[in-house]
Amino acid sequence: MHPPFPEIGSVIGTDDKGSRFFCLGRLGKGTFCSIHKCVDLSYAHHSAKDAHASVSDASPPDDDGGNTSKTKDTTKKHERLVAAKAELANFVDSGVIDGEAAVLKFLDASLPKGMVPTYVDYVKQLPTNPSSSQLASVAAADGTIGDKDAAATGVSAIIMEYLPGEDMHLLRDRHCQSLAVAEKQQQAGSSSSVAASPANTAPRRLSVADAVYLVADVMLPLLKAMHEVGIVHRDVKPSNVVRTGTTASDRNFKIVDFGLSKSFVVPKDSTLADPNRPWKGVWMSPSFSTSMNNNDNINNISGGNISSSSCSLHLSKMEEQPKDMARGGCIRLERGCAEFRGTSMYASLRVHQGRDHCPRDDIWGLLYVFCDLVSGGLPWMSHAAARDRSSCQILKEMVMGERGREDWAGAEKVGGGEGEEGSAAEKSTPATAAGGGIGAGKPNPEMVPKNGEDAMEWLLFGAEYHMAKYKRDKLKEARGASATESEPQAPLTEPLSLAKNEHFVSCLRRAFKHVATLGFVEMPDYDLIEQCLRGFLQSSDSAETKDDVPSIDWKDRRTTKRRRSTNAPKIAAIDTGGVSWDLLDADDADPLDDTTLMEAENDRRAALEAAAAAFEDAARANGGGGTGSSAGNASVPNTVPNLDPGSSLSGEAADLARLPLQMQFCLSQVEYNAQHPDTIPLHLALRDWMSLAVPLAHGTWDAASWERGNHRTDDDGYRNEVYMSMLQKCLDAAEPFNGFADKDCFYYPSSDGANRKRRRVGTSAIPQLVAENDNESGGGSESPLLVVSRVFFLLRLALDMEKGKNFAPPPQLSFGFVR
Repeated sequence: MHPPFPEIGSVIGTDDKGSRFFCLGRLGKGTFCSIHKCVDLSYAHHSAKDAHASVSDASPPDDDGGNTSKTKDTTKKHERLVAAKAELANFVDSGVIDGEAAVLKFLDASLPKGMVPTYVDYVKQLPTNPSSSQLASVAAADGTIGDKDAAATGVSAIIMEYLPGEDMHLLRDRHCQSLAVAEKQQQAGSSSSVAASPANTAPRRLSVADAVYLVADVMLPLLKAMHEVGIVHRDVKPSNVVRTGTTASDRNFKIVDFGLSKSFVVPKDSTLADPNRPWKGVWMSPSFSTSMNNNDNINNISGGNISSSSCSLHLSKMEEQPKDMARGGCIRLERGCAEFRGTSMYASLRVHQGRDHCPRDDIWGLLYVFCDLVSGGLPWMSHAAARDRSSCQILKEMVMGERGREDWAGAEKVGGGEGEEGSAAEKSTPATAAGGGIGAGKPNPEMVPKNGEDAMEWLLFGAEYHMAKYKRDKLKEARGASATESEPQAPLTEPLSLAKNEHFVSCLRRAFKHVATLGFVEMPDYDLIEQCLRGFLQSSDSAETKDDVPSIDWKDRRTTKRRRSTNAPKIAAIDTGGVSWDLLDADDADPLDDTTLMEAENDRRAALEAAAAAFEDAARANGGGGTGSSAGNASVPNTVPNLDPGSSLSGEAADLARLPLQMQFCLSQVEYNAQHPDTIPLHLALRDWMSLAVPLAHGTWDAASWERGNHRTDDDGYRNEVYMSMLQKCLDAAEPFNGFADKDCFYYPSSDGANRKRRRVGTSAIPQLVAENDNESGGGSESPLLVVSRVFFLLRLALDMEKGKNFAPPPQLSFGFVR
């Protein structure tokens, strides 16, 4: 039994024979879900129907280690690393992740490759002790009960392609932080101090060329492709576009996070359909969504390869039918009032006003993203950070010229705080403008535009101006009636020169006016939007378009951007006693290296140490005491967080959690292989088995750290029960493969069964084995068969020796606060 998902070292999967995905740690957390980095244990497996073709028809490699066979390799269907997006406990059965899974799977099947993460699987598991009603509901949904190791609350997760790059928000942050560091270094080396200005510091700004590329060349085509298959994203923002790689040459992005996405096309016979607006293209019909829960492929070893799944069958059937039947969808009728969905910073004005979300609003939000990237901020950025949604709406209306001087004095807040996305509007309160901002006081005629006039240039004023303006308005609001006209006002930062460029402002005005005039059923003019964005590269005013913001350094230099302490422990690879087993053919290489596992182990240990350090800091701050002292403060726990990874678990799960993550992974891999012996080539199963067996047979067992209790030492002479369990599990995992005695483990298959070529295996064995092999063969080459045989012998010998030892005494009990 493994720790419950999504704990590090846990497993999850829909396969009734065993869980398929091994969790390495959390990548991030959002409002509804958290996302985790996982290893696909089925990477080397293939479907049972392809087993004979992939194994028997394979050819030996050529002299360069490549395979000369022209037969398609069916064993490399999956990515080794994947991402698992799991719903948070507070949102279990909310339906958010179910809908996102359906949308992602549809988009992956419908859009060109490289636009969205590849859909891999959808996992829906029950609690450990489910009620009869839970059993009935899930069994009716997907026909399976799920993994017995699921967390007590159950879990649902989308398994998708892992994207190693940073999202656009982090890319911008990294770029601007590097500029700030460079500027500080330059000032430190200068003899005279130079005051920083928006023109040379560029806080949160990107160069015009970079901003145009990210929006016009990256985000706009992604949204257009989604709209062409009837899907609106409804949460367009930089953090929802992620790089596919980390090298300087990899500038490709994929759009992610479809938790709020929705189809605006419905069946033509639906009561929600607009019969006057037929849809002439591919769309996500209800049968596609339903097939998420009735797809045989969900429980198949291939785990949701949509290119051949029953979910994609709907698309192929549509193409075979007459056009009027195949394209039997209509645009949905617009709702009279819709709840807010999205992010206040980038949500379109129409969404704030309660209008139904459509492609217009995605592109409207995209224009806000561009203004944010190119200028560093938006007029409502501080209000959005304060979750003041109504003020964001008022400012957006002013920018668009839909709210001016004449109707500003009587303005009322039109919504509430940000709260949960889509929550009901909170109590309204009156608000007026102070200097063009939101707060108490009289409207400033110099800043508030006249009715019918827009304030498009505000979008290019820059972050420093907007933040200074917000602070000044809040200060004036706090002074209230006691403020006098003669009181000095805090100076405002000079707006960016971008705002003075009439060509730039005209480009924005043209784009925003276009989306503002669109109705629910009208598609945006994507070419026009692109022209307006590229207009920022074509200004003739050289004085005002001088762009001194450096271009992005596309190479992600955050080689180890970890939230770990500087004194975090450095975990070494598990001890193998100098014995190794490596397959030398390129096709047999495992893309997962030990470094990935050791980094995950370091993160796990660092998190435990950080929790302990935080406790000590809180204890000192609240009670003045040191470790384990709360000094009478009831808010501080009386126990220091345990650095034992298994302290919060029990039984076998706790035993496994204490082991190095690399060993936990090796065990999970060999157990998965043993549960699916017919779908993995024997030599690959042997490779995985040796990765676990060699450390157990030849390495040093750290009883003090890995056995139960706090009283064990490596040489105390007592029985190591966890070690015994691991030895037995390792031997059991070899049984489905007949102890790896088949010749296919060591030789390439041949058509006639004779003259078989031996596989290329790199081994490093103990001196005794080398000497025995030299005596037998008369040469210096090591026999892989002898290496494997010796490992089996040592495993059985170690197990017998442990059985002959006495049980260890119970652990010592301690009272008081002991770390």
